[in-house]
Amino acid sequence: MAVNGSELINAPWDTIMSPFTALLGNGFYLIPVTFIAIALYVKTRDAVLASMWVLAAGILMATASIFTGYMEMSILYTVIAAAGITGIVMSILYMRK
Repeated sequence: MAVNGSELINAPWDTIMSPFTALLGNGFYLIPVTFIAIALYVKTRDAVLASMWVLAAGILMATASIFTGYMEMSILYTVIAAAGITGIVMSILYMRK
């Protein structure tokens, strides 16, 4: 039996993530972003760092072309970026010295 790896070479991200996005849709990308944000907070106990990750991931995912046909996901990631900005501002305002 021959294995055809041309799809993996031509579009590695889409090929690797296709089982998950086929099952859960484009909302699947919220899972790794959230997991990494939680892991950052647990490891560092710094809400600013976790909020900066959420902000950066939200902006990158909102402007990415992977959601070309799904405008609602772009809006959702824009809301997540706004939550990141809010977390950064609140953490800086209430930071203990």
